Formats: sequence, structure tokens, C-alpha cells
Amino acid sequence: MYKNSIQKSDIRLIDEALSVEPIKNTFRLGWEFITLNQKFTLTAMIIFVALNLFGIIPIASLIFMVLSTIFGLVIQIHVGKTFYESQDIKSYINEIKESSIDTLLTQHVATAFGVYMGWIVLSLVGVILFGLVGSSMGLINQQPYSFFNAFFILGYPILIIALILSYVQPLVQANIIMANGIKEGFNAVFTLFSIDVWRSSFQSSYFKYVSIFGLFIILLIFFFSFIIGLLTNLSGLPIIGNILMIILMYIFTIMIAIGSMMAKRRVEEF
Repeated sequence: MYKNSIQKSDIRLIDEALSVEPIKNTFRLGWEFITLNQKFTLTAMIIFVALNLFGIIPIASLIFMVLSTIFGLVIQIHVGKTFYESQDIKSYINEIKESSIDTLLTQHVATAFGVYMGWIVLSLVGVILFGLVGSSMGLINQQPYSFFNAFFILGYPILIIALILSYVQPLVQANIIMANGIKEGFNAVFTLFSIDVWRSSFQSSYFKYVSIFGLFIILLIFFFSFIIGLLTNLSGLPIIGNILMIILMYIFTIMIAIGSMMAKRRVEEF
């Protein structure tokens, strides 16, 4: 019924998905991306799992952490653009079936690298500001562990700021997905501070969608984390839990890409 209703409509797939049951359609379309091209999904999951597992190795952890992050961004950019630019469900399915890892890396790795560098710069600025605030308040000094003590003292303000910023993150992520090249990818990160982004986030339709979608994501993460933890304890093999958690991360990477584009389209309607 869902697919047929989209095929019969002349509007874009994303518009149809938003018109009726947008939350359900977000997860449906994300799941279709995972299941319709099993070769692509299996290959991507193997690469993603391998990069994250190699990240456990101390001597090479930094390198593989960077590679796994960039690879995850490449997947997210591809999923988001494929969904957002699809005219109907048929074209969406065709794009999914034609997806290949080598094509993705050729098209999106430069953008993903720019995005990664953007987040690194933003993180460094955050650490510097944290250090300046902590020092001005006398929380960071020559005493051992003073930095960590300052972090715990300022933990609540930091948490509040993080929650506020997370509210507009779907729109920022959508800008990241639509970026092309290193420069655009880098700049897209800093739309976190864009007046237009924050103004758009005050729309009631955006608030409703993001609140419900975010709640579902949090509940699903808690649920599956509990199941994975239970299976790990029963099996007695931590490596199984690690692999399952990485696979879960991959799945939610796709769901968040779809959700971000839905949020972007929601504010574009006005």
C-alpha cells in the first residue's frame, strides 16, 4: 500500500513519505536501503566492522578511527542524497540496487574528509573554550586531574548546551549530506551556528518530527543495546557484542541520514 501510493503520485518520494506516517516511513525507507541491495549492505557492513575492530589495536587505533568515521560519513551522504533526490519509489529502488562501494568512495570521500576536518576543528575550539572557562573560574590549575575535575563541575552546563545543539543537528546533518567537495563539507559543519538553521528549527512541524523521531531512536538504541548486552553475557564472548554494536551503529547511520533529510524537507515546505 505504501509503495503503490508513492508510485501513483507525481510528487517527490520524500514529500509522499512526509504526508502520511512520516516516522514509520523514515524507518521503512531506511530499512529498504539496507535490504534491497544485500551485496552492497554486506560489503559495507564488513568494511565498517573491520575498520572499527582494527580501531581497538592501540598502535593503529587513531588511523582506523579516522577511516571508520569517514567511511560512515560516505555511507550517510550517499543514503541521504539518494533518498532526497529520488522522484518516486521506483527511482529510489533503482538507485539502491545500482549502489556500489567503489562508486561511493569516488564520489563522496572528499566531502566526508572535509566534514571530518570540520568536526575536528569545531571540537578543538570547544576544548580551548572549555579550558579558558575552567581556568578563569580557577577550576584548572597545576594540580593533577584538575582538568577532569573541571569537566565534572561544568558537566551540567555542557550537557545542556549539547542537548540544545543536538536539536538542530538533523538540519546540520542534512547540509552535510547535500555538500559537495572538501570545502563545502567543511563549511557545512559550521551551519550549526547559522541563523537560518536555527530559525527553521523553530517551526512547529520540525519540532514535532524531530522530537518523535529522536525519541524513537533513543528507545531503539536502549532496547537493542540491552539485547546485545544480554546476548554477550550469555555467550561469554565480548567480541560478539562488539560486532553487533558496530552493525547497530551502521543501521542507525542510515536511519539518521533518512531522518535528517525528512527534517530538512519539513522546513522547506514553509
